[in-house]
Amino acid sequence: MRGAGARACALILALACGASGCELVSSLTPFGIGTQDYGAGFENLNGSWAGKTATGGDVTFQVGSDTVSKLHLHHVADGCTLSFEAVTLAPPIVDGGFTLDMPLDTQGRFVATGSFTSATTCSGSYFFEGRPAGTCPTAGSGSFTASKTR
Repeated sequence: MRGAGARACALILALACGASGCELVSSLTPFGIGTQDYGAGFENLNGSWAGKTATGGDVTFQVGSDTVSKLHLHHVADGCTLSFEAVTLAPPIVDGGFTLDMPLDTQGRFVATGSFTSATTCSGSYFFEGRPAGTCPTAGSGSFTASKTR
């Protein structure tokens, strides 16, 4: 009887979807790897992204397989340009955004968060603490915007 109930439920769902024109979409593939369905306007985030920080520094990163990789960000302040590179980390894109939390060699950390506002734009913020002393700041924060370049 259980098999008949499951088949009837599947038939009702199929008929309802056929009548309304809906499409069953699943972002799940074996082992949780695949492309997420971000909804309308977010069909394909994969590609190269580039933009600027609010202080005029460059930001670039790659998106592929629902992760952000090869993030490079330059923070400009007090006559210095600090470079942050997260080449090996690949934070996942979850609910249209990502958070990268990277330890620094100086026992500090760099954190960047981004939100994809469309399939071609991303905005975010970052902060760092624990950079080497000297003429450059040892802590700071800022924001960035980036666009899909290809």
